[in-house]
Amino acid sequence: MKWRDWKNLPTDLVMDIADRLLTLDVAEYLRFRAACKPWRDCTDNPRAGDGMDGRFRPRDWIVLYRCGHPSGRTLVNMATGARANVDFPELATHHQLGTADGLLVLLHEGGNDVSVLNPLTGALIRFPPLTVDPADHPSCLLTVWPRVDPRGITGAGIDDSTSPCTLMLCLRPGAYPIVCAKPSDENWVYARVAKQGIAHMVSLVQSPVTLGGHCYFTTMSGRIMSLDLSSGSPWPLMKFLLDEDPPVTAQTTSFLVRSQGRMLMVRYMFGANLVRGGGYNETEIFMWRGRRCRVEVFEVDMARRRLVPQSGVGNDHAAFLAGAGSVMVSTKKFPKIAANSVYLNYYLQQLGHFRAYSFQDRTTTQPRARKGRNRELDLCACHWELEDYLIRNVANSYRLSFFLS
Repeated sequence: MKWRDWKNLPTDLVMDIADRLLTLDVAEYLRFRAACKPWRDCTDNPRAGDGMDGRFRPRDWIVLYRCGHPSGRTLVNMATGARANVDFPELATHHQLGTADGLLVLLHEGGNDVSVLNPLTGALIRFPPLTVDPADHPSCLLTVWPRVDPRGITGAGIDDSTSPCTLMLCLRPGAYPIVCAKPSDENWVYARVAKQGIAHMVSLVQSPVTLGGHCYFTTMSGRIMSLDLSSGSPWPLMKFLLDEDPPVTAQTTSFLVRSQGRMLMVRYMFGANLVRGGGYNETEIFMWRGRRCRVEVFEVDMARRRLVPQSGVGNDHAAFLAGAGSVMVSTKKFPKIAANSVYLNYYLQQLGHFRAYSFQDRTTTQPRARKGRNRELDLCACHWELEDYLIRNVANSYRLSFFLS
């Protein structure tokens, strides 16, 4: 066999290989760099600068808890099925608030210090404590609370249109449902609605998704919004994305899902008005426990600012839906999960809704019986099926009352 001097490959070739691997997955890029020091010398270090380079975020990866390992986690790639066990000391002293574009948002135990951790590269970025300048508090809030209550956090997202990037946190329904901060800031700041007179229409936003360097989120009814961080305003501004918002004629909850470089909206509607005033006929709805329901999917056409109807979430994919952030799963890599289906989170199921809906045959599945007390508090990858874990975890990420009470 002919001997090859692998460590002294031409720099251009090494960079080309690294770029190709990075398009597949950031974990492949990291393995390539770990193989040889000369290869590391001529490729970009994911931890360089502030460690927030968007190219190196593990967007397709989720983090699973393990029994008896306060600082250990199992990482699973929902697109490829790859797994990795990691151990970070920070996880033993922090509560995980949730994820933002694949990054873990952490809150220090016994305090209000916020950090963001890349679970693949190990880069840790510190953000300001969860405090707001009293002068920035909206005038409609009668009581001034300089500290943001972490129990009110319902989601998180990253916006890369600023340097350094901006972390946004969705809050419980209120006059101003989003706070934002950069690592260099001293306090968090409330985002305002750019259009006057409609703040009451966006008192609750959820399901944040980062795409193309911007963070998007939606109201329950399906009004997609983004943050404008470059308008010259002293506050971040929430702006509507679509030229025409989807109609609302029944009880509705909407979710944004990132899928293969695009953004989908999934809307779940139920109520008698679906037929009487919603414009749907009986063939477009299904019955669940005596009430009319409909699940519909749209691709968000960013350029044309419109929603494009879809026949489902994809023949090889399933979506697990939650306001804190939804997860798209490859059913080729995880065949026990039903293809072209959406799974409602645990809390919706506890309110009497179905477990999963299949676009292929338009059928629903029953929620599984709850086993034991407080099972939602002891999630563990060692003892849970992935389907059950995701159903509980996507909704459980921001339920901190049992940690902080």
